[in-house]
Amino acid sequence: MLRYAVLSMGEAAGTSPEIILRTVIALSATPDAGLIVTGDRGVFDRIASDLSLVLPFSSYADDIDALIEAEGREERLIFFSSSSIDMKAFRYGIPSADTGEASYKALESAVDIIQNGLGQSLVTCPVSNVSLHEAGYDVRSVHEMLRRFAQTDRLVNMVNAGSINAFGLTHRRSVRSAIDKITRENVIEALIKIDALKVSSYFDKSLPIAVGALNPQDGDGEWLGTEEYDAIIPAVTIAKTLGMDVEGPIAAEELFSRSARGEFAAILVMTAGEAFAACGAASPDEMLIISWGLPFLRIGIPGDAGLRLAGKGEASLKGMIRAVGEALILRDNSFMV
Repeated sequence: MLRYAVLSMGEAAGTSPEIILRTVIALSATPDAGLIVTGDRGVFDRIASDLSLVLPFSSYADDIDALIEAEGREERLIFFSSSSIDMKAFRYGIPSADTGEASYKALESAVDIIQNGLGQSLVTCPVSNVSLHEAGYDVRSVHEMLRRFAQTDRLVNMVNAGSINAFGLTHRRSVRSAIDKITRENVIEALIKIDALKVSSYFDKSLPIAVGALNPQDGDGEWLGTEEYDAIIPAVTIAKTLGMDVEGPIAAEELFSRSARGEFAAILVMTAGEAFAACGAASPDEMLIISWGLPFLRIGIPGDAGLRLAGKGEASLKGMIRAVGEALILRDNSFMV
């Protein structure tokens, strides 16, 4: 039976509907590409009309029973309608309560589809915290919504570009507050989580995990910084005694170039911003977020919601093409942890 990747519409007023639609069109001739798109049908109809695109979907569903029937027929390209935006009020580039509701429902439906065994991997697009707020939701990101829908606290995000698989010790924090989180215990905890992920066939088990330094020249315990000596070096030492293959701390100028050459299974940096910066420089149009710790694998397209380019037909497809390609590969359960 055909196995499906599920593509969840992000912010409806942004570029998400366009890049999803054009990606599905580009992959429509691929024999084993089973794709389910969740989102607002009116928005996809509008973008297809405005950009003179032909809707590629072979089947439409608006509930689980209809989706089961479509999969039973082995329809390859299925649209699952999860919301109904007032198209008279809809405007490209303008987030609203309607578009926030639509992005929330699209992701909720996508997770529900996968949890019902009707899809195997998930691709997400950026959402707008403005529209989610307007819709009355207390979540502001895909990460927060996934934790809620999957009911898990194990969610760990990794930023990927080429050979770089980067994890951040801290996320969504000011630099000042992030430094306070760089403790021996927190670094060890992060390394244990990353090491546990190496059981997945996604990672090369023969390669070590590298830990990035925070300060220039790996710090010196004095005017160049003490975090390496106070927290990172002791954590790496303990990790090695626990049997982990770990190197570090390694200064940023060496860490990222070696990672790009494929010397590490994964790297741990002290702030997620470093991971995004390095991966963005290595592959600005094809950087991905891969989430671990869910009952399924999620591939995310990073960045903003694309409000400025919405409806213009100018959005880049490179990231989405790569994300869907990875999601089709990751339908294989051997990648699960």
